[in-house]
Amino acid sequence: MKAAGVFPAEMSEIDDVYALISRILPENGVNAKIVNLFMAASDEIFSNIVRYGFEGPQDGAFVEVSIQIEDDVVSMTFRDNGKPFDPLSSKGPDISLGLKDRPIGGLGIYLVKNSFDEVCYSYENRFNVFTIKKGKVEELPNA
Repeated sequence: MKAAGVFPAEMSEIDDVYALISRILPENGVNAKIVNLFMAASDEIFSNIVRYGFEGPQDGAFVEVSIQIEDDVVSMTFRDNGKPFDPLSSKGPDISLGLKDRPIGGLGIYLVKNSFDEVCYSYENRFNVFTIKKGKVEELPNA
């Protein structure tokens, strides 16, 4: 199963990304906890693309979100035409520090990296491509 949507690179579009996820995943038997995990990750990834991938509002700036479910694995790919940036290359936060002592930034991508079975980034044909994968059939009770 495959589904996709193309969204202008604007924060106001995050609700449409949520709508895509909340429609497609449950329709395909994905556990509510996994759906919520993908919702939280999409918020982090989409907002980072919009905030840091472009030099202000631009005509033609977009984020394509595609979902694939195959062999009990859910994968979600974010493809954008912003400036090249590999979020996986940045140094993670020092989680040994208290919240008040920790610098702002980096925790969201750290949580994404540690919540999914596979997380990968590439820059292909002038597009950032960021993919997250998680097995959909887990023994987790619904929320």
